[in-house]
Amino acid sequence: MADPWLPREEYVALQQEMRSGMAALIRLELACVLGVVALFAWLVRGAGDYVGYQGLVWFLPIIVPAYGILKARAVRARLALVADYLAKLEGHASPGEERWQAYLERQRPRARNGFASTAWLLLLAATMAASAFGFADFREQCPGLLRDACLQDGGPDEQTEGA
Repeated sequence: MADPWLPREEYVALQQEMRSGMAALIRLELACVLGVVALFAWLVRGAGDYVGYQGLVWFLPIIVPAYGILKARAVRARLALVADYLAKLEGHASPGEERWQAYLERQRPRARNGFASTAWLLLLAATMAASAFGFADFREQCPGLLRDACLQDGGPDEQTEGA
């Protein structure tokens, strides 16, 4: 017969892994939002510096939420494995008693995951829309197939040379 006591060290380690996984998700969400904002700020300020590729750099911010979605799914899958193992250990330690995972599943089983998925998809959609808007603005100013002819418009350097 199995030992009915849940080893305290293992329980504490599993709980700590759950907390660190949730903290990693929070940091990832914040980093992705700040990363998208920083990339758009950089693009608005200096996208014209990349001669011949200005139109394409407007699609760089899409990479950030796409990576965030994949990474968040990986972290959530790891958390689900830990939670399942923890529930099994708790079930063996005290059969018949309701534990935290069973309680949470009865309350709102997929609410947190649904809200998180919706937030990620909204960030991705907003990033794609902003990228498309920036690219459309670039194409309006520089028609043609990513030519750099529109950048030769007599900037401040040419004005000082002619004086």
